[in-house]
Amino acid sequence: MKTVIKNHLNDIQISTAKMLLLHSDNRVLITYFKDMCEKLVYLQELTEQDSKYDWMQIETFMDGLIKQDSELTNININFEIQEIASEKKEARLTVKSF
Repeated sequence: MKTVIKNHLNDIQISTAKMLLLHSDNRVLITYFKDMCEKLVYLQELTEQDSKYDWMQIETFMDGLIKQDSELTNININFEIQEIASEKKEARLTVKSF
């Protein structure tokens, strides 16, 4: 998956560089395409970084649950990242994968 993302980012970067050359007489488009090139470089750097967590293990577990029960509609996952000192502070993440 990582290689596919890298290849697509590279293709977009090449296309953006070509568009920058093609529209080099338009200042607005020059600014836009330069900004796009910077963001693509940033995305490529992010794809090079290793994840701090093993998200594939979570995905594998979720796939196993879905195979066990094909009518499953929700999977709730709770991460305890540190002990509760005074009050519980939560962040909720909702992902729709359909």
